[in-house]
Amino acid sequence: MQIITDISSPLKLNRPVITIGTFDGVHLGHQSILDELKSKSGNIGGDSVVVTFNPHPRIALGQQVFLLNTRAEKRKIFEDSGVSILIEVPFTVEFSRLSAEDFIEFLIVLLKPELIILGYDHGFGHNRKGDIELFYRFGEKHGYRVERVEEQVVGKSKVNSTTIRWLLQEGDVENAATLLGYFYQVTGQVVRGNQIGKLIGYPTANLLVNDPNKLIPAMGVYVSTIKVRGQEYTGMTNIGMRPTIDAHKLTIETNIFDFDEDIYYETITVKLIKRIRNEKKFANLDFLRKQLAIDKIKVSDFLNENPNLR
Repeated sequence: MQIITDISSPLKLNRPVITIGTFDGVHLGHQSILDELKSKSGNIGGDSVVVTFNPHPRIALGQQVFLLNTRAEKRKIFEDSGVSILIEVPFTVEFSRLSAEDFIEFLIVLLKPELIILGYDHGFGHNRKGDIELFYRFGEKHGYRVERVEEQVVGKSKVNSTTIRWLLQEGDVENAATLLGYFYQVTGQVVRGNQIGKLIGYPTANLLVNDPNKLIPAMGVYVSTIKVRGQEYTGMTNIGMRPTIDAHKLTIETNIFDFDEDIYYETITVKLIKRIRNEKKFANLDFLRKQLAIDKIKVSDFLNENPNLR
C-alpha cells in the first residue's frame, strides 16, 4: 500500500475509485465500503484509494475525542484490507473552513476520481454541511460517478464508531468486537512497574500507550492475547488503578501465560477478548494472589472452550 501525505500538487493515479472519511475503528460498516471500493476498482483496473485525515478533525479543532485506532493501527488495517493507496490529508483549522463545494473541487483537482463510494450518512465540508447529494450534483458536472453504501446492522445494533466506543467504555469488548469485525487492541511499549506482580507470582508486562487519544476500555480483568516479537500468546490483562497498593494512575498490566523473557522497552499488542470481572481492592497482597489464581483458571477455561482464539 502506498501512503501519500503530500497533497501540494495533483496526483497521477490510474482511474481512481475513492472513498473518503475519518474511518475511526475501520469497523464492519467501513469494511463494507472498502469491499465495494476494491470490487469496483478491480472491475475497471483502477486504483483503490482511501482519503482520510490526520490528525482526526475533532482533535485538530481542539476537541476531545477518544479514538478506536491509532494512526499506525489504522494504516495496518487499510493495508490488510487490500487498499492500494492511502491519502492522509493534513487536517488544520484552515482546512476545516473549506465549504462543502470547495472540498469537492479540491478532491477533483487532486485526484480526478472516476468513481466515489460513500457511506450512507457521509457529511463533509465546513460544519459538515455537505452530503452525498452534493457529490451527485458535482458528478454530473465533472464526469465522475457516485455510489452509496447503506448502513450496516448486526443483530439489533447499528454499526458505528459511537456505539463501539460506548461498548468499550462499558467493558463489553465482546460486542464491540462483533461490530468492529476484530478484537479491540492496545499497542504500547513495555515499561518497568513496581514488580508487585512478580513478587506474588504473576509477573506482568506493563504497557505504556503513547497516544493520549487512544480509547482505553473500562477497568477490569480481561481474557487477552498478546503479540510479542511476532508470536501470539494468551494471558490475562488488568486495566485499572491498582487499589490494593493504593496506586493512583491508570495502568495496563498483562500476565502472559507460559512466557518468561525480558521484553522491557519492546512494543507489544494486547487484544482484549472478554472481561471477566471488575477491578477490586483486596485487604492485602495474599488475597490478591488468591484472586489472581481464580482469574487465571477462569481465563484458561474460557480459552480452552474457545480454541480458535489461540
